[in-house]
Amino acid sequence: MNLVAAFSAACCIISMAYYIAATVIGMRFARRTSLHPGLLPKIAPRVAVLKPLHGLTRNLPDNLISYIELDYPKMEFIFGVSDYEDEAAALVASLKPQYPFRQICLAVGEKPGCANHKIAKLIGMAERSPRSEIFLLSDADVRVERDHLRRIVSEFNADQQLGIMTCLYRAKAGGGFASRLGALFVNTDFVPLIMISKTIEPLRYSLGATVAVKREALESIGGLERLKDMLADDYYLGKLVSDRGYNIGLSSSIVTVVSDERDLAAFWNHQLRWARTYRSTRPISVATIVLHGPFWASVLLALAHSSRLAIGLFAAVMATRILTSRLMISKVLALPDQRNDGWLAPVKDLLMTAVWAASLFSNEVLWGRRRLRIQPDGSMQEVLR
Repeated sequence: MNLVAAFSAACCIISMAYYIAATVIGMRFARRTSLHPGLLPKIAPRVAVLKPLHGLTRNLPDNLISYIELDYPKMEFIFGVSDYEDEAAALVASLKPQYPFRQICLAVGEKPGCANHKIAKLIGMAERSPRSEIFLLSDADVRVERDHLRRIVSEFNADQQLGIMTCLYRAKAGGGFASRLGALFVNTDFVPLIMISKTIEPLRYSLGATVAVKREALESIGGLERLKDMLADDYYLGKLVSDRGYNIGLSSSIVTVVSDERDLAAFWNHQLRWARTYRSTRPISVATIVLHGPFWASVLLALAHSSRLAIGLFAAVMATRILTSRLMISKVLALPDQRNDGWLAPVKDLLMTAVWAASLFSNEVLWGRRRLRIQPDGSMQEVLR
């Protein structure tokens, strides 16, 4: 067996160990999510839910309602759009009379001079809530359970050193093949990676779907203005707060997003943007290639001329990947209707190997209709066509 084949065999074994370890850790985390939320402080802190919006999607009404119907005593909701022409503005206006006892505000406009348009909205939104002690930043495509905020605030209350509480998120497929692949990436790549990372070392970053940050922690870094040009604003929010001496917690509340990639091109562009962003923030992430079990199993099968060892390892990798993916989807993330997509995990993995390779050759990404170049300091610069 030559050196490349031996390395491929080693990567197969490492990958299987990783799949199993992530699943075991995931099962333990699932037991934590099944517990009731902890106790709130005697005087519950005021929370401002900040949700920047852009356009009207099929799931947006249900997403917003899931927040408005949260079970928490002191909260206000600030939804942000760039201008009144955004269809999401009319949706927010229609929700106000349906929930007359909720504090719902629509913030219109963006802070000038911000390369990151989401942060440009959030800066003005945060300024509308001068009395809130905690800001809950949430993307438009996120949906939560009714106890979401109770869990987060009780977890803050249990550890006064926490400055940020971040959440894992699971993905439901929007319907098509590409969206199923996108959901598989979140559920079988992203979630296990975060769980393993949290087990090995303290969190030094936050996750973009939902981030709860104490006002004092946010002010310690100079406010949201520090993130105005950062592409990975969630990562740098956590990093900057961590650098100021605050801890970052991983909440027991798992939120839900919908993977809505329309075709393989949309899937490719989304994953390529994520891979290049992740590489720019954590260069060591290129080493995750050793965890691409189906790729290395295929390489070994080709190099070893289908020897018994190669065939055995190939079968073991595929079986382990499929089984652990099904367990992660159904048992850890409570998406039993999607567990059969675990059979697609090796196919998705091979595509992600191609994404990994493509991510190495450029620092440019597509975000909506904008082409951006990631700078060495993590900031982004628009590439004019």
